[in-house]
Amino acid sequence: NYAHPPVLEEMKKIARFWLVDMGVDGFRLDAIPYLVEENGRINHTPGTHAVLREYAAYVRSVKPGAYMVGEVSDSTRELLGYYPDQLDSYFAFEVADSMIAAVRAGSAKGLLPPVLRLQREVPPGRWSPFLRNHDQPRTRTELGGDRAKARVAAFLLLTMPGVPFVYYGEEIGMIGTKPDERLRTPMQWSRAKGAGFTRGTAWQRLQDDSLETTVASQDTDPASLLNLHRRLIHLRARHSALAEGELVPLTASDAGVAAYLRRTGNRVVLVVANLRATPLRDISLVSETGALPAGRWTLRSLLGGTPATALRIANDGRLDGYVPLRTLAPMQGYLFDLSATPSARARTP
Repeated sequence: NYAHPPVLEEMKKIARFWLVDMGVDGFRLDAIPYLVEENGRINHTPGTHAVLREYAAYVRSVKPGAYMVGEVSDSTRELLGYYPDQLDSYFAFEVADSMIAAVRAGSAKGLLPPVLRLQREVPPGRWSPFLRNHDQPRTRTELGGDRAKARVAAFLLLTMPGVPFVYYGEEIGMIGTKPDERLRTPMQWSRAKGAGFTRGTAWQRLQDDSLETTVASQDTDPASLLNLHRRLIHLRARHSALAEGELVPLTASDAGVAAYLRRTGNRVVLVVANLRATPLRDISLVSETGALPAGRWTLRSLLGGTPATALRIANDGRLDGYVPLRTLAPMQGYLFDLSATPSARARTP
């Protein structure tokens, strides 16, 4: 009962323990619209906002820069009520569902509309995409156990706008389904007893794939799901277009291909992903006007592999029938850094 002051004071003490003694960087706050019920209303009440405002102020007084992300899914108007003095960000459930649905179906239809809505209506950096969380079947389980689908889902997540979150174990492709306890089994570090997570008896028995799906087995494999996560996370940290750039949607000639630009200032990246289980040839991309400044752009792969063809943009700023690669491998993501000629750079917005 957060209306009872000693309860809130106790939660502050708990927060201080984790921030100071344990050194965490912030908190994920669960089901926050329902903290305080008032006058027959169960969510988004003034009491809830008052509690969060006081709690957030305390957390930031203990550790300036501590980050708080909340589990809240509602209209944009309700979401914005938690900023700027309560939450740093909220989980983008609709984006999570659109990514899982796109990869499962092998179709990019419906993938970008939730992203574009949030980009349009919510301040940059104030929303957080993810794939699955502690209440949902794990990503690889949702995708029928398919490791290739899990890879392309991770690729989409880590090339999207927002502040992405990865639920533990997703970076190696752990499996798991309901009940909730089976979604929270020990992290599978190695084939050792207790999966390298504990020398004691684990709270839950390990998953059926615990001997094959481990950090140790993927750590030195450059093609592993774990190392894909590492590469993309480091690229986001180094590349401003991936970290904070606007998403500019592109339309591919096959619905099985997801394509978009991420753009900030003079920094631009092109993201292309074949969501189908078969190779695709001569896929062309088009955009609305103003996608890029006019001129010639060269493309450098950020993930290695075949270089893309050069891109020429007319005065209207449109991509029009651009074919970056002759063949897109099945369930494969491609990421390119774009470099403009001096004339194009001069007109970059």
